[in-house]
Order: sequence, then structure tokens, then C-alpha cells
Amino acid sequence: MGETRQEQDEATQSEVEEIEAERERRLAPENRPENAEIDNTDAELPTVKEFEELNADDDPEGSAGSADPSEVFREMKPSEEEVAEIEEERKRRLDPDNRPENAEVDNTGDTGSHGDAGPEVADDEP
Repeated sequence: MGETRQEQDEATQSEVEEIEAERERRLAPENRPENAEIDNTDAELPTVKEFEELNADDDPEGSAGSADPSEVFREMKPSEEEVAEIEEERKRRLDPDNRPENAEVDNTGDTGSHGDAGPEVADDEP
């Protein structure tokens, strides 16, 4: 007819043992494929405090926990030479003689500081 309860338990126990043996074989470091994910469930990992102590010498720039990673960039001030280069490039780009043929300029609703129809960003005088 069928297997007895004891035979079923023995079969189940042998299946469990086979599964455990296969698991041990697969998890053995020498059998792991490159870049394999590792189950650290039973591993003793460092606490947050220990982790912070281990990484205390790391460069804080752009480190995790910063709400605004671009803050460091914004705090960097350009040199006077860089500012001069930027202003010259800006003048060159805004010069009407440098506009491509058929370029459209939208000055809608903008009177500029000189009373003309130029955009505020193009005004260099206060």
C-alpha cells in the first residue's frame, strides 16, 4: 500500500541531509563563483559604531548621510581668473554679432535695467 510513517520520516530526514550537504558544498568558498552573493546570516558583523571607527579616516567629501551632495561643490568659489574667463565667454555668447543666422531671442515682458528689451541676464551694468 504505502510507506509507514517511520519510512516517510527516514526519507524526509535523508532528503534534509542531502539538501544540507549540497548547501555546504555550494557555500564552500572554493566553490563560489566570482561575484557571488554571500549569506551573512550567522556571521558576526561590525556594529554601526565599529563601522564608523573603521572608516573614520575616510574622506568626508561626498560621504553618505549628506542631504545635499552638491553642497561641497556650491561652496567652492571660482578664482578671479575663472570669473574673468566666464564673464568674457558670456559677453562673447550674448553679443548679437555672434548669434546664428535666424536665431530667435525671446525678450517678452523683460525691459532690462536700461529700459531696452534685453534680458536681465545680459545686463552687466547695475
